Amino acid sequence: METRCVRLVGDGRDEAVYEEAGALIRAGRLVAFPTETVYGLGGNGLDPASSAAIYAAKGRPSDNPLILHIADLRDLPALTESIPPEALLLADHFWPGPMTLIFHKSSVVPYTVTGGLDTVAVRMPSHPAARAFLRAARVPVAAPSANRSGRPSTTTAERVRADLDGRVDLILDGGPSEIGLESTIIDVSGDKPLILRPVYISEEAVRELLPETALDTAVLAPPEEGLRPRAPGMKYRHYAPRAKMTLIDGEERVAAAVIRARAQEALSRGLHAGVLCSEETERYYSGLETVTAGRRSRDITVAHRLFQALRELDDRGFDVVFSETFSRGPLGEAIMNRLRKAAGYRVEKVGGKQMIAIGCDHGGYVLKQTVMQHLRDRGLEVLDLGCYSEAMCDYPVYGRAVGEAVASGTCERGIVLCGTGIGISLAANRVPGIRAAVCTDTYTAQQTRRHNDANVLALGGRVVGDGLALKIVDTFLDTAFSGEERHLHRLQMMDAWEFAKAGEENG
Repeated sequence: METRCVRLVGDGRDEAVYEEAGALIRAGRLVAFPTETVYGLGGNGLDPASSAAIYAAKGRPSDNPLILHIADLRDLPALTESIPPEALLLADHFWPGPMTLIFHKSSVVPYTVTGGLDTVAVRMPSHPAARAFLRAARVPVAAPSANRSGRPSTTTAERVRADLDGRVDLILDGGPSEIGLESTIIDVSGDKPLILRPVYISEEAVRELLPETALDTAVLAPPEEGLRPRAPGMKYRHYAPRAKMTLIDGEERVAAAVIRARAQEALSRGLHAGVLCSEETERYYSGLETVTAGRRSRDITVAHRLFQALRELDDRGFDVVFSETFSRGPLGEAIMNRLRKAAGYRVEKVGGKQMIAIGCDHGGYVLKQTVMQHLRDRGLEVLDLGCYSEAMCDYPVYGRAVGEAVASGTCERGIVLCGTGIGISLAANRVPGIRAAVCTDTYTAQQTRRHNDANVLALGGRVVGDGLALKIVDTFLDTAFSGEERHLHRLQMMDAWEFAKAGEENG
């Protein structure tokens, strides 16, 4: 099959293209078309053979329901057994627009469209090209997103062609999708409305109209085994890049530090590692490969760009990706719904427990592994800032990284290790606000905490054995600063010197 792509110009010259596209639909062929959410892969919604062709083109399981698209509210009654008053209220408020409603289906809707269910999903898009195309089709158009099954949805005609070239007759190119996320899905076939997929139209917006509306608990968790999906995307792996993706959820600086450490560790193992982040936080990842998903301060930009960003991860050929989360803002839950699916529900929460930064050079590498396991056994979070092998390396890099993690508040305390503990402690102490102390016994660990409020412990991997090292670590973590006036006075003097020195160095 040869796939044609026609750029729409937005005036009367497009009418012939819409008529051609409508005729293709009525003849049982497939047409990809733009909507305000994502591009759709359309076929005749009343023809079982067209539904089968859609499933085949996408590589989509046939129990995954399709959505029927209509151009006018007058087209709805023929597709449903009944239209509840709640549905009319929602349609009056949000149609045309990015909302799909699920009804009990009428006999004219084939089970191939509904995935074997007695309910049907219907939506009326607001995109002018979509509405003109639907009017020209003169039948309901069944359309999932225009991408290969399991891949991120498409928001440009170019991406549609990359996925479906040779599998669809015609692509209507209406430019980039305005929203970039699929429609909100609400089941109105039961006793009360149930949100199955929260997206651009939020749960709060729906509840303002219908306070009794509930959110399906399946939204937040992986699909159960044997689930029969009531709506598109509920059961199968969806929106996923090829790389293994992990979400790191926590306070901005903490999450960024963890992401950076995870990416660097993956690189040390020879993996091609990438970071998905916001435009505001990209500065945290200097030296790493990043893809930005939009501005955190304007979540509409993240919604608009998310699927494009997921596809860019594929274009860059990453093996693993570590991603920030984007839960704040009106579209936060919709964005996170998509990201959780993209990551296969791999979400790592950080910052809830005390976090310890740790770094070493080759001389402290072996002891570092023992100390990290001990910290985790104590129930602490560990931010491993390298190095990641026994190969020769520069201890100033790792000492400074630990110092900066503690000084910024990302981690409560730090531990640095080299052959003697001396060189790496000097590197950490170059960071303003850091007091790194070399300890070779539990007494010095206790006193440096009580008197100096030391926030970084330095150990020598060739000086202390495992057993003593772990006792020193426990003493350092379990001893509090005395807070005596004489000690506070001395610390204030040292801090003043450090910050004055930093100011001189910065010009």
